[in-house]
Amino acid sequence: MRVLRRAAVLAALSSYVTATLAMASPHQAQAGAPAPASPAATAPATPVSPALTGISRTVNPKSRLRLRGTVVNRSGQALAGVYYRLRYNPQHIVSRGQLAQVARGTVAGLPRFSQARPLGTMAATATPVPWELSVDAKSLGFGIFGSYAVGVEFFTAAGQPLGGQVTFVVWQPSGRRWYKETSIGWVWPVTDRMHRSGDHAFLDDRLETDLAPHGRLGGLVTAAQQTGTPITWAVDPALLDDAQAMAAPKGYTVRAPGKKPVRKPHSSTAKGWLDRLRNTSANDPYFALPYADVDADALVRQRLTRHLDLAYKHTKVAEDVLGRPATNKIAWPVPGVSETRTLNRMATLGSDTFLMSSAVFQPAAQNYTASAPATLTTSKGARPVVTYDPVLSEIVSADTRDPGARVLAEQRFLAETAMITAEQPQLARTIVIAPDRRWNPDPLFAKNLLEWTDDASWLAPAHVGRIAQTPPDQVKTFTGYPDSYEAAELGRKYLGEVRKIATRAAGFSTILDPVTYLYERSVLRLESGSWRGSSSLARRARAARDDLGRQLDAEMRKVKVLPSKRTIALAGRSGRFPLTITNELPDQDVRLRLRITSRIPARLQIGKYDSDIRLTPGERLQIWIEVESYAQGRAFVDVALLTPQNKTYRPAETLTINTTGYGPVALLITGGSLAVLFVGVGFRATRARRRNKLEASGDGSPGGEPPWTPNPGDPLER
Repeated sequence: MRVLRRAAVLAALSSYVTATLAMASPHQAQAGAPAPASPAATAPATPVSPALTGISRTVNPKSRLRLRGTVVNRSGQALAGVYYRLRYNPQHIVSRGQLAQVARGTVAGLPRFSQARPLGTMAATATPVPWELSVDAKSLGFGIFGSYAVGVEFFTAAGQPLGGQVTFVVWQPSGRRWYKETSIGWVWPVTDRMHRSGDHAFLDDRLETDLAPHGRLGGLVTAAQQTGTPITWAVDPALLDDAQAMAAPKGYTVRAPGKKPVRKPHSSTAKGWLDRLRNTSANDPYFALPYADVDADALVRQRLTRHLDLAYKHTKVAEDVLGRPATNKIAWPVPGVSETRTLNRMATLGSDTFLMSSAVFQPAAQNYTASAPATLTTSKGARPVVTYDPVLSEIVSADTRDPGARVLAEQRFLAETAMITAEQPQLARTIVIAPDRRWNPDPLFAKNLLEWTDDASWLAPAHVGRIAQTPPDQVKTFTGYPDSYEAAELGRKYLGEVRKIATRAAGFSTILDPVTYLYERSVLRLESGSWRGSSSLARRARAARDDLGRQLDAEMRKVKVLPSKRTIALAGRSGRFPLTITNELPDQDVRLRLRITSRIPARLQIGKYDSDIRLTPGERLQIWIEVESYAQGRAFVDVALLTPQNKTYRPAETLTINTTGYGPVALLITGGSLAVLFVGVGFRATRARRRNKLEASGDGSPGGEPPWTPNPGDPLER
């Protein structure tokens, strides 16, 4: 045991010197500096891997600090004589930068430690071994209110470190509170990736799982349902639209690209989720994202601003499904920031507040976390901005499905918020947390976050709309849209193909009676910002785009011309042939125009016909077309269907008219010519006989005509 204590003292002295040097000049990170994707993401590989499964959230002089968890032997061989102990730093953390630095460090960087406890021999198997620590909190020497670093360390009897875990606790001393509460606004994202291309079939059946009470989206509603903490809901109307389509009595169809469609019964899961969402969010404000949460910057950059206008128009879906209008008109750009011209367009479309990352707003004073409110100048004047904290937002967005990761994220959340309050304890401030749009927290984690927001003595919940009305505590400068963000936008080539589909869809919609823009939402789903992020998402987006193109073409082919023959024989001057126009759409009347054109009217002319066509669902209309031919042989006729606005609906069909006999006009012309020819020949023969008789008798001019006298006015004689 002496060897153990001596080694521990040497290790502690070395660690204390290292930690003291590191903390003497802590790195002051700006609010908005990037945080690791996961609290344990940077942990080095060690022989053992500990996991915290429980810890005292806060401690005070009358409480005990308790930690418990498991540890797994990763070395591949048995470890004999394993010990563990608590390590901690009695000095409070003085900045968020230092807190981030400690979180990235190792447990050996904490200078103090408790008495070691034996764990025994750890077998070579990966079976988790439980452990537990409990110490009197007062004995740790914590001082003022704030965040403190603690951890558990595992080592051998010889003092060889095996591994450990760093976390944080919040110390709340006895007596009167000497700090002002920090108000927290939660943005609760009800969004998802796109699951449909067209309106009638789903690309996958993932939503059935995600909408369940313990699924990703179901869990978010469950967490809010189990607490009374005020939150602000951010709702994508396209997700509500999908859930409503699944809950329809007639059921829905799943057709993965390249596979046969599968018919599904109506989803009670989707209906239950919609009901719970309506009830749970009834007393909270919400704002609607543009339909499908479209990539607004990409649309503006590629001159598809009208599509952004349509995305705003279809936010009414959220109002229809939730049964109440949006409480706030907040714009939340997909990457947390937008270009100025995009913000101007959003302001024009009615957004009166912007929700953006504080990383793109430079505060005047950088020695503490600035409050969330800011202002931004747009083409419609100054607009309030609510800046969310990107560090906290990333911490809570980490994968917390593993219990160890959940506890670390919970403690980091408490430590960060306590640190923000302790930075300027007499300055009441507001912060906003906006988790990732596809946030997938452990349901217990999400519930705990809301409960601590309401229960922690240094925090007070607030709605984002109220925070937007709070005057900024300091001037913030908007640094603009980073150039590197453009590379992640939906590309020009991709959106160019989407534009072609949208143009065809718009033409198809205009023949419907009444005019119904069936494909507007489908096109917006192809322009969703959720397709950003990876090459696999890009491939999925292209597959959805091509699938919609095929669906549209198939629908358009249901309204068409059916000629009886491609080549029509015509005997005689005139004739007629039938055209059949059919509407195979199951539930749509159509209204269009028919245009028939002869390529060479001098050879073939088209008679009068009724060009305005109206068809009910399933109707077939036959029209007889009169033609008149002026020449024998082939002539070509183009038959085209047009929209009511005389724009091409589908490519024209070409028919061949083959005239095999003369018509009456042609016979009249030919007969007249022959008659003239015969009269001329007979007249000349008669004159020739008379001339011959006169010449034989020796008389003057032939035919008794007078002699010819030149005329001085004749041009030929000049």
